[in-house]
Order: sequence, then C-alpha cells, then structure tokens
Amino acid sequence: MKTMFNVPILLVLYNKVENTHNFFETIKKIKPAKLYVAGDGAMYNDRLDYAECLKTRSVIMPEWQCECHYLYKEEHLGKGKMVYQAISWFFTYEPEGIILFDDTLPSHDFFRYCEELLEKYRDNPKIVHISGTNFHKKREKSKNSYYFSAYPGFWGFATWANRWKGFDLELSQLEGENFSKLMVDYFNKRTEKLYWLRRYYMLKKYKLNIWENQYMYHLWYIGGLSITPNANLITNIGLKDKKRKIRRLMRNTQSILPLAHPETILQNKKADRYSFKYVYNKDFFKLITDWVDEYFLGKEKKI
Repeated sequence: MKTMFNVPILLVLYNKVENTHNFFETIKKIKPAKLYVAGDGAMYNDRLDYAECLKTRSVIMPEWQCECHYLYKEEHLGKGKMVYQAISWFFTYEPEGIILFDDTLPSHDFFRYCEELLEKYRDNPKIVHISGTNFHKKREKSKNSYYFSAYPGFWGFATWANRWKGFDLELSQLEGENFSKLMVDYFNKRTEKLYWLRRYYMLKKYKLNIWENQYMYHLWYIGGLSITPNANLITNIGLKDKKRKIRRLMRNTQSILPLAHPETILQNKKADRYSFKYVYNKDFFKLITDWVDEYFLGKEKKI
C-alpha cells in the first residue's frame, strides 16, 4: 500500500463520538494527503448535544503529514443542509474526491476502487457518481467488478466538482421541466416511474430537505449514471440501532480488487429493479415523517 493516499477526502460529522472514532481508525490506515472535515452544529440550547459535537470533532487528529481543512458550524443545520454545504465547500477547493460519513466503515478496497474509477471516468460526463454501496444480498455473477445504475448509493462515494455543479436542494433546475420525461430512459415499469414522480412532487410541495432524493433527481436531470460495485464496500454501522426493517440493509464488505471494467456503459435495469423493490419501494409518506422528526422533534434522519 502507498504511504500516502492522494485523493482528497471529505468527512462529514455530527455527534457520534464512538462511531467517529471507529471510522477515523480506518482513515488513519490510508493516510490521505488532503483531508476536509465538516461538522454540523449542536441543537439549539441542548448542552448534551453541544458536548457530544465537541467530543466528536476532537476525534479528528491526523498523526501523519496531512493538509487539513475544517468547516465546523456553530448552528444546527440538519442533515440535508449540512451535507449540501459541506460538499459544495469541498468542491470549491478540489476538482474531485471522496465523501464519507461518520456512521460508516469503508473497506480497504473502497479507496483504491474510488481512486481508479475517478481517473478512468474523469472525462466522461455520463458517469456522475461512484458508489461504495451494494444492497444486494447475493453477489451478482459477473466478470465485471461493477455495473451502471440509475440509483446512486450514499453511504460513501466519490464524484467530481463539475458533476456536483448545478445541484441545489430547491431543485430549481427542474422548474418548468416535464419531470416524467426525465425518467423515460431509466425505468421501464410504470410503478417505478409513478413512485419517483410522487416523491418529487411531495419534495416540492412540502419543501422537504431529503438531499439523497434531490441529488438523485439531479443525476437524472443531467442524464447521468452511477457506478455500483458488485461487492459491498461500505458498512453503515449507524444502522445497528435501527428497526429491523432498516437493519436488514446492513451488508458486510467484500474484496473487489483488482477491478475488471465493463466494456460498455449501459444501465443494468435488472439490478435496478431489485434495488427499487427491496430498498426504495417504501411508503412515500415516510418523507413527511422523516422531515417532521428532523425539523420538529430533533431526530436526525439516518440513511
């Protein structure tokens, strides 16, 4: 392994001290040359949350020669706004990089996988997102190490500044667009199209900040695809305390190197139908409960 990892990495934190400690132990092993750290502020007038935020930030102490940048917020923005501001800040300095969250554990292979694919698809605007997550219970039998998907995974990923450019939480780029036309090339099933159409209108109607959904619409708007590994490369340790139907999405990580690349860039619609059926096809009214939990009850939405 190289003594220094040269792809810039953004870490997004909040108040998970133990998780952040475990997560940072992984970062120490690869020794990134450039490290960006963004942390959300504590809930208003919540001393315990304030203390946990400070403890979490104190975990990030690089012991190797490293160029570090910090964006620590005083006020609490909530997950959607914090992630959006953090990534936008990151890409004002870097043309490409890796984004990770404090409740995840990336595998060793994840970093080399991102490094190789960032270089390979740097000049191909069709590829917008490099995901480290695979939700499938069984590894797909394929000679290739990854496939192309309409669904970007968010537990850890890599992308480029020029692909992130133009994205905003208000979805202003979609004003006046016939949204249903954006999905024509991605989905064959009427149920899938209707599901995402209803989600889109609910986001707009209630002005919800579910950044993962809004980013997904951005990807479709610019006609892009996400890369999904055939082996899961990220463990979301934040799911271990969730309800059973959420915990079932936890996957162990597997080896993926050396990478075998597909010969053509085509969406794997069969794999995407599986993801829709077993991951995304939930009651769309959950959008409202997630938003109420975060903005009125002070509960962070976990992805």
